[in-house]
Parts: sequence; C-alpha cells; structure tokens
Amino acid sequence: MFSLPLCLSAAAVLLTFLVAAWQDWKTRTVYRAVWYPAAVFGGICAVIFWMEHLQAEALPVLLLSILFAALCAVFALLGMFGKADAKALILLSLTVPVTPFAHWIFPSLAVSTLVNAGILSLFVPGLCLIYNLCKGNRAPFWLMCSGKPVAGCRAHEQFGFLAETIRTENGQVVKEFVRLRESLFSLRGNPERNTRNLREDPERYAQTRALLEKCDTVWVTVGIPLLVPLTAGLILALFGISAVDILLSLL
Repeated sequence: MFSLPLCLSAAAVLLTFLVAAWQDWKTRTVYRAVWYPAAVFGGICAVIFWMEHLQAEALPVLLLSILFAALCAVFALLGMFGKADAKALILLSLTVPVTPFAHWIFPSLAVSTLVNAGILSLFVPGLCLIYNLCKGNRAPFWLMCSGKPVAGCRAHEQFGFLAETIRTENGQVVKEFVRLRESLFSLRGNPERNTRNLREDPERYAQTRALLEKCDTVWVTVGIPLLVPLTAGLILALFGISAVDILLSLL
C-alpha cells in the first residue's frame, strides 16, 4: 500500500531502529531520547495516513496495531520483554501499521517483524555450537549452544551471565557448571552472575571479581542484542519478506 506519509514514517522508524541496534550492540543500552523524534514525526504521519485510509476494511489493521502495542507494554511491565525492545515494537506498530513498499496477507508489520526476528535469532545457537566445536571447547550441550569460555579477568567485559559457579576449597578455585533449569532463574537470586553488575558496580561484587581473576577461563552466555535481529526482521518485512505471510500462503 503506497502512501507518502507511511513511506516517511517507515524511513524515520527504520533509521531509529538502526541507531538503536547499534547502541544495543555496543553497550546493550539504548538511550530513551533515541525514540522521541520518530515517535513524534511518525505519529503525525500515521494520523495523516489513517485520515486518508480509515475505512471499514482497514479498521482491523488499526485495532490490531493498538492491541499489539498494548501487549508489548504489558510484557515489558511484567519483565518478559526488554524495555528498549518493547519501545521499538510499540513505535513500529503505531507509526507503521503496514508496509508501504509491498503487498502481503498478514496486516501487521510489527508482528511480521517480530516473527522474522525470532527466526533469525534461531541461527545464534547453531553459530555458537559451531564456534565452540571448532575451538575445541567443551561444556554441557545447552551451554555449547549459548555461551563461550573467556578469560576470567575479562569476564566482566562480556554481555551475558556467568554460567559457572566459582568458589574456593582449601585455597583452590573450584568451578561448576550451572544447570540449564537453574540458569533460567539464577539471575534473580544471584545478581553476581550478571556481567553487567560486575562491570558497573565493582565494589559491591569485588569478591566475585577477585575469584574470576584467579580463573584462566570461565563460561559466559552470549547476550543477544534483540534489536539487531529486530532491525534485520524489519528490513525484510518492509520489502515483503515475511515468515508469517509465507506460512499463511502455504495454508
């Protein structure tokens, strides 16, 4: 559906995604000010778009966009989504409800973007496994697919969490892999596992950092900056490459 306001809004949102993805990749933090220009400009463009195209057959698209944005906000409040990821999807859903560059079956650009991003993220475990096999690294299979060993003295520089429990016994450093089921909830009760905490609050976690200094290597999970696959998923979806549509067309 070609629409000049929608094209301008899509360009502004895509530029915002690219900037946010870069920040997420470099620091795993996205500044709040990044979202404001596209939110204002895209919001104005979206209002103009709907004033031109709000008809009975387009009403479900508008309702779906609002519903999806509301669900993203709820998931962020419940801690199921990162706040930056939720803001990105809310911005996309409300300002670019459909792509202006292609025709497809499913009426939500944001949903297609999220599904595309989820599929792209599935490549990460395979890449981690190949990397560890090539390097001769050995760990439980789930960790071979989600982490890598790094020098203990540099563990705090990584983005992820410590996948080994480290302690001293009789003056010797002892390491033990975290079990998969424990890893899902370990950060809640063990904030010292979060490498970001080690990096940003060294005094509070001085004991953990001292233990890491004594380790040649320690396994750390790979933290995926979700905005990177989200941006890639958006680029694909904008030009009509949507996993949702492919599935629906097959059905």
